[in-house]
Amino acid sequence: MQGKGITWQLPAIILAAVLLLMGVQVSPAHAKFNDTATGAMAVTAARIPAPVASTVTVTKSCDSFLWFGQAKISVGAFTAVAYANYHELKIIDPDGVVQFTGDMSKASGKSYSSGVQSVGNLSGTWTYQIRGYYKVPNSSNSWVGQPLTGTLNCP
Repeated sequence: MQGKGITWQLPAIILAAVLLLMGVQVSPAHAKFNDTATGAMAVTAARIPAPVASTVTVTKSCDSFLWFGQAKISVGAFTAVAYANYHELKIIDPDGVVQFTGDMSKASGKSYSSGVQSVGNLSGTWTYQIRGYYKVPNSSNSWVGQPLTGTLNCP
């Protein structure tokens, strides 16, 4: 007869445990923290300025002979821009088309010549821009600085 007693005692124990747990009210934990402190790391954003005109030597000419001519723009010397690790020379023709983009850390990136062309193709205002960039190491990302802009007027 002992086996019959176990069959009704086990469900009774489970039922008692469930009823006991239902009677216990469980409330969520509440906590409140108040504190003020300043961060140890100050963060700012750098702005890459345009090169200062007085620190850049640019020679420019629009040479012509009869019906042919040539536009030339060269940067002889320049002072590096704050926060920049790359400097660029860009030449834009009178039609607004970029004709040249040069890395100014290389001699070949500091000068542009249109080559001999018909004078009519050279006529107008040529624009040059010199600007600094911060190129993020091991990345294709970069921050672009403001340009120093100048012009060359060809008749």
